[in-house]
Amino acid sequence: MANILLSLKCNRACRYCFGKGLLEKSAPADSYMSRKTFDQAMAFLVRSGIDQVRLAGGEPTLHPDFRWFLERSLKAGMRVLVFSNGLIPKAAMACLAAAPSSDLCVLINVNSQEETDPSETAWQGRSFNRLKQRVVIGHTLHNPGRRLDFLLEMIDRHGLNPTVRLGLAHPCVDGSNVHLRPKMYASAGERIVEFCYLAKRMGVTLEFDCGFVPCMFPEDFLTEMGLHAETAFRRCGPVPDILPDGSVLSCYALAPVQRLELDNKCDAVGLRAQFARVFESYRPLGIFR
Repeated sequence: MANILLSLKCNRACRYCFGKGLLEKSAPADSYMSRKTFDQAMAFLVRSGIDQVRLAGGEPTLHPDFRWFLERSLKAGMRVLVFSNGLIPKAAMACLAAAPSSDLCVLINVNSQEETDPSETAWQGRSFNRLKQRVVIGHTLHNPGRRLDFLLEMIDRHGLNPTVRLGLAHPCVDGSNVHLRPKMYASAGERIVEFCYLAKRMGVTLEFDCGFVPCMFPEDFLTEMGLHAETAFRRCGPVPDILPDGSVLSCYALAPVQRLELDNKCDAVGLRAQFARVFESYRPLGIFR
């Protein structure tokens, strides 16, 4: 896997965003990816044997050339995954709605209604209604006390793909964003367990982003839900993030620590190996002070 960050601009300001430092400190000239850099990124995917283009940001649909990037990806025979907040401009929405649903998935990250401005809720609703089964709901857990039932209500109300992808609010290097601390993991696990049983009854599949650990949950929960720790909870590892200027990160949260350059020879295996060497000394530290 690799993510192509088309834009470092975003039209939301989520308190838990662990890319906040990267987005805030980017120069205006580096905010949008050029077509030339995108073609370099596509060549990188081909060299790496990757058949999916993952368009991210910021908010990738804000890029003035978004239609060109999407059409170029589809014409190359790639599957496309767009990471979005659902506040999608009309021009970008038109090309997403016209794309074959078999080749496109739009992962829209949502917050609870209490945390979302009504105008943004309405905008996301319009996006859901246009894209329907192309949409997978995503939610970043940053408040362990909040119930997650509203995600199922969104799926039912708008006829979305019956899948929810859960992520954890990880800290930036400086810890300036809202994030889950290890002492909150057990409480967050309880909410997830409640939600899993509800989702299963409604035929909704759960997917987990990186960072979840089995000890968040009761011992028999994984077995009962048919989940395996080795596959359900992937160990965090470098998934290259290609920035608009052609540099590459291990992940948003570690942006200040290390960047590599995308050249015409490197592939995903080589980049991951370089990042793994850089961060090897961090791994034994774990998540506790």
